[in-house]
Amino acid sequence: MAEEEQEELSLGAEGEEAAPEEKALDGQAAAEESGEQEESKTLLSDDGGEGSGDEDSDKSGVVPEKYEYESPEGIDLSEDALKMLETFGDRAKEINLTQKQYQAIVDYDMERGKAAVEYQSTAFDERIDAWGEEVKADKELGGEKLQANLGLAKKVLDGYGSDGFRSLLEKPSPENPNGLGLGNHPEMIRFLQRVGKSVGESDFIDGDGHKSSDVDGLQRMYPTMTQFN
Repeated sequence: MAEEEQEELSLGAEGEEAAPEEKALDGQAAAEESGEQEESKTLLSDDGGEGSGDEDSDKSGVVPEKYEYESPEGIDLSEDALKMLETFGDRAKEINLTQKQYQAIVDYDMERGKAAVEYQSTAFDERIDAWGEEVKADKELGGEKLQANLGLAKKVLDGYGSDGFRSLLEKPSPENPNGLGLGNHPEMIRFLQRVGKSVGESDFIDGDGHKSSDVDGLQRMYPTMTQFN
């Protein structure tokens, strides 16, 4: 009787140990039937996954021996710009940038610099125009006396102003990079007008050594002011 009970206990223990294996097999079979097999890809699998060896992924993060910047079509970089790129290339290599990352950063910086220059240029043009409006509203220079006062200033320039000085009075442009737009500045016009009054109209000598009394060319010297009739 004792031997029969011991045999039953032994068979019961074996049945309990086999249960997990049966469950695992049953689970695998169920997964196969439902198509839910465990993902077998790794990060480096050449199967189009995240770890694929696709060459479009910037050569898997390779740092080039030398960076080459492809500038936009029609854009020629100056020597200073090329030197800056070379310097940045050294830094890019230190932080292990790929060629694609290098190109993207430089492109962004180029666009940012271009936008900043355009903003500054527009802001400066607006400031020059605002100076002209101040002159028109000035009690001493503007109003009904505006044309006469600009005439005196022009005579001073004709008698004593050099080409370099005149260039400072114009707005900056590709043809006149040194232009500061001072021909609209209230204090510049005030200074020239007062010099004109002090010297006296009959004493002005133009660049050819002749006395000057005409005011033709005021519009050329003060392009943003009112039209002269």
